[in-house]
Amino acid sequence: MFEVDKENIGLVIKQARKKIKLKQYELAEMAGFSEKHLCRIENGKYLPKLEHFLALVSILNLSLADFGFVGNISEISQVKRKLIDKIVQADENKLKIYKEMFDYTEKIIENSEKK
Repeated sequence: MFEVDKENIGLVIKQARKKIKLKQYELAEMAGFSEKHLCRIENGKYLPKLEHFLALVSILNLSLADFGFVGNISEISQVKRKLIDKIVQADENKLKIYKEMFDYTEKIIENSEKK
């Protein structure tokens, strides 16, 4: 089973924030949640919700590879790379639509495989 390393995620976010000289409260405000919540994420206490993670990744201009989720970016197909980019850059409304589309598509695939 895949385990997410909260401490690594927090460290990457903290380093990226400091690199662009943002204070915690500034990044938290830009991402739409409290400074206290960001502090807990950066310290590896909390795992950010998907929408918070995507907001942070977008604001800090990070990629999944920065978190160690992808071994070698060149090994990812062009189609996957484009989908990942769309998801990372999407606002909350688009994310909800993308999720609904993926869920619906998965149901179609499951039903066709049962036949």
